[in-house]
Amino acid sequence: MIEYTVKVDNEGSKFWYLKGKLHREDGPAIESSNGNKAWYLNGKLHREDGPAIEDSNGHKAWYLNGNRHREDGPAVEGSGGYKSWYLHGKQHREDGPALEYSNNYKSWYLNGVLLTEQEHREATKSKCKVEGKVVEIDGIKYELKEVK
Repeated sequence: MIEYTVKVDNEGSKFWYLKGKLHREDGPAIESSNGNKAWYLNGKLHREDGPAIEDSNGHKAWYLNGNRHREDGPAVEGSGGYKSWYLHGKQHREDGPALEYSNNYKSWYLNGVLLTEQEHREATKSKCKVEGKVVEIDGIKYELKEVK
């Protein structure tokens, strides 16, 4: 069984520590009196089954090993409609803008590099070339032609 050091501040917020680092395996390592929660392992923001930061105002952020990271949606969801996609700590999204603000401002990133919308479109368009390839189905050969 893990023995944590739990500290409570003057406002009633609770902090779980293991060997001097914020750490808790069975819940958030920080439970603020205002309702905010944060999950830590070995002093780094980390949670595999949901956001590592949940604020009472609706703000959420996903982290793995201290890096913003989420594969199935935005890694940051702001309470005002702000969304930002990250992979392994770098802003990144292949199927749209990696940054979206509620005022419709958008930015496109791949692997942490800011691109124009056109540059992003070019970098992510399918590179699959089928023209002239031959496939065989039920013993019949077909030559493929790209349809645009």
